[in-house]
Amino acid sequence: MVGNLARWGNLAYPQMTKPINFNPYEDLLREEAETLPAAVPHVPLPSPETMPEEFSRSTMLALRTQQEILEMKLDPLDEHYEAELRAKTAMAGTQINAQLKSDEQRLKRQIASVSYYAELKKAFDDFRASRRE
Repeated sequence: MVGNLARWGNLAYPQMTKPINFNPYEDLLREEAETLPAAVPHVPLPSPETMPEEFSRSTMLALRTQQEILEMKLDPLDEHYEAELRAKTAMAGTQINAQLKSDEQRLKRQIASVSYYAELKKAFDDFRASRRE
């Protein structure tokens, strides 16, 4: 066996034409890098004075995207049907939840703005006035 190892060790390997670290996809990656869009520069956070406007703007963008997803026509034969259906279902659930929270807050404001005490006092005063007559 030692003789076999020695014999194999004496074989001359054919000369390699490409270096060991050769990447066959390097040209393809270089071409794609030239066609990819430029990186978007980092945008700093808005100042505290403009935060409400920025928040309102991003909310409107989110609502527009959400509306586009909800208005998508679904084709059961499409290969992305399941993902589109999940997206629509998630958006519908999110929209319903947001509407419920909004309605709840609106109702709380209405309840807080109604003064039952003033109405009761007026009704009681009217009752007293009618009894005096």
